Amino acid sequence: MRRFCIGIMTALLVLCGCQQAEPYQDLEDEPVATLSEVDVPDAIFTSDRKGASITEEEIRSAIILYLNSSEDLDAVMEAFQETIYSEEELTREEKDKVNKTISLIEENDQNFSDFITSNSLPADYDKGADRISQYITDYNDYIRSLDKAFDRFDKGEMKVSDLETILGSTGTVNGREQKKIEDFLRDKDIQTRAFQQ
Repeated sequence: MRRFCIGIMTALLVLCGCQQAEPYQDLEDEPVATLSEVDVPDAIFTSDRKGASITEEEIRSAIILYLNSSEDLDAVMEAFQETIYSEEELTREEKDKVNKTISLIEENDQNFSDFITSNSLPADYDKGADRISQYITDYNDYIRSLDKAFDRFDKGEMKVSDLETILGSTGTVNGREQKKIEDFLRDKDIQTRAFQQ
């Protein structure tokens, strides 16, 4: 998940004439699949439970499905971004894949948020689940705002200083919040593809 965000940030930093930070170089060297190589995931987080007392097993399963779905959806968006950077023309099928992915990202985020706010979670999961929901939703919003800003910059509708302002407005998408989530997942022994524990 971080690789996509870092890829966009790196491109914008290069555009802005800034130097890339050392820690991100390893992530940038990892190969990114093409849009034709990735599939839009079949499953995202859904639940019709409201007003229920959620068990520890249920919330653990919900977190795993939500984060794994987020990671799978992010893989499609990474492939999309790679296509954009290579300046290849998208096919109709690829455009449909991207549009479907964007819709699923929003649905996945909203469904999980509704689930954790509409039900009673075990006390030691309440804060962690909320932090996860907020971080992933903010991450997805940040990526969308960067994409829009990059398009506007590319068309000459934005200045470098405007891009720098957007780069600095990450909300909860930062290393501190990520570490808190990773610590929570490690503490609860929740294994996902989205975060390294």
